[in-house]
Amino acid sequence: MEPNVLDKLKEALDQLSALLDQPAIKTAIGLIPQSIMGPVIDGLKTILRVVKDGLDQLKDSLDSVGSIGDLLTAINSLLEAAEGLAASEKDTLEGVRSVVKTLQDLPGVQDIEAILQQIDQIVAKLEAL
Repeated sequence: MEPNVLDKLKEALDQLSALLDQPAIKTAIGLIPQSIMGPVIDGLKTILRVVKDGLDQLKDSLDSVGSIGDLLTAINSLLEAAEGLAASEKDTLEGVRSVVKTLQDLPGVQDIEAILQQIDQIVAKLEAL
């Protein structure tokens, strides 16, 4: 089974966190002039804040998403049926299918909380550089 979006996010966060823990990486970052590395670190923190905001919104709406499971299944069926009739709209259909799959694959609140905590830990590591 292919990993869902949140699995991929967690894997990427794990990798980033592990790299930021390596002394050689910390030393290398410290040797790069602030004028070059500062914008990279700031940009990364901004991206992490955006992801965190999205996850917070997702967490707040989990109950709503859970109650529309049958609707999401029906939408998925419609998308599959429409694929042959609307071949010129393949990108649109794939975009909607991707969002529906993400909603269907949502983890529980605890899983989202774990990712949110991981983001906070990474931001703290970045700020300590």
